[in-house]
Amino acid sequence: MCYLIVGAVLMGRLGVVAAEDDTLQTRHPTMYKVNDEWLALPEVFSNLDFAADASPVADDDIEGQLRVRSTRFWGRIYIEGWPQTVQFFRAHFGVEPPMGKKRFVFAEPRDACTDLENAHLITDEHVVLVNRGTCTFGQKAQFVESAGASAVVIINNEPGLDHLPGPDAHDIVFSVNSIAQTEGQLLEAVYDEGPEDGGFGRRLEGYIVPITCGNHGANCNPATVEEKEAVKNLKDGGTLSLQRADGSLVLQPSEDPIEYLLAHFGTRALEASVNLPVARAQPPEACDAITNDVKGKVVLVRRGGCPFVKKSEMVQAAGGRAMVVGSLHPHLVRMGVEPRWKGLNTAIPVVMVSHRAYSVLLAESLGGTTTVAFHENAAVNGSVWEGIEKLASGDGWPRSATYIESKNEELKMQHAAWPDRLLSLAKGYATMEAQAKDKSEL
Repeated sequence: MCYLIVGAVLMGRLGVVAAEDDTLQTRHPTMYKVNDEWLALPEVFSNLDFAADASPVADDDIEGQLRVRSTRFWGRIYIEGWPQTVQFFRAHFGVEPPMGKKRFVFAEPRDACTDLENAHLITDEHVVLVNRGTCTFGQKAQFVESAGASAVVIINNEPGLDHLPGPDAHDIVFSVNSIAQTEGQLLEAVYDEGPEDGGFGRRLEGYIVPITCGNHGANCNPATVEEKEAVKNLKDGGTLSLQRADGSLVLQPSEDPIEYLLAHFGTRALEASVNLPVARAQPPEACDAITNDVKGKVVLVRRGGCPFVKKSEMVQAAGGRAMVVGSLHPHLVRMGVEPRWKGLNTAIPVVMVSHRAYSVLLAESLGGTTTVAFHENAAVNGSVWEGIEKLASGDGWPRSATYIESKNEELKMQHAAWPDRLLSLAKGYATMEAQAKDKSEL
């Protein structure tokens, strides 16, 4: 009975033709009919081995890493400049995802239930995203494989995430994966906002990385050292440029650049070619409905008063195109949200700038003629700022006054081109200098 129920559900989802009632009484319960062919449920034909050995593999054992990678049944998609990773599940059919950086593009038509109209643009350097529905998962995979792509990612059309069955394509040698509905819709929205690049939408590049958690489910990491290193330094920050309508200079050389860090929710920063006016939210902390006109603008918000995600909801509801949160300190942090799913309703970029930068932007917003643009920059990232934040709070300095001075000079030279970093380091140095003085007077 259980198999028959599962079969009925799958037949409904896949649009296959059910057998006549009398046939159901005599056939094997794990078989059902697609047109004139009897096929098996994924419990019989599945390329996923949920019990495969996940024992740790040495960093120099490349063959062992690839073996583990080939048996992983879930993982994360890392996209350059995207605020968070996107979880994927492998299908019951097909093979493991391709290695290396790929460009993610959408199928035309989006459901990939016919030959792809943009097939002439697709190569094995592309991963094709398609929307679920209209035809079977196996048919989608076959159309995308025929276009020459290296993998297909099917976006769910309902909440949740599935290991997709493919009874009509269980022999396919192609990577088939699925992601959740909301995250797929966010990717599609950013892709469609452009600019067009090579016949596709906005450029989205990254990695499909199988994850291994070991036999005890702890310490989950990319299955290979190569992929672990590749995703370590993906862009999660950049700089802002400011321009007045009359062309006058906004920042003095000593004030430039203004750094930003992406939140762990929202979407990718706006394309660098997009220049938008900046407006301060009213109320300034954006913890309630915004009362002034911020539609189509970069909205400046003060930190505090409520969770970051609450602020983003207010800005988005008011029509803002991006939210810039002003820190209360010289240093920056990557804003988060718990639980993670609460941030998936934010469909605008969310970034943080320093207290200094907030003051500059606030002054410019009052004039009403300054526009802001975002420029992704790998030199501005959460790892760098995590270290600087610790130094600013007095952690990570030497104990000796002599070595504190030496460390300070070294750091000032290392970060000489970054005003906000220098202010943060100066704060930490002043704290350590005061402590050293107190000790000397004891």
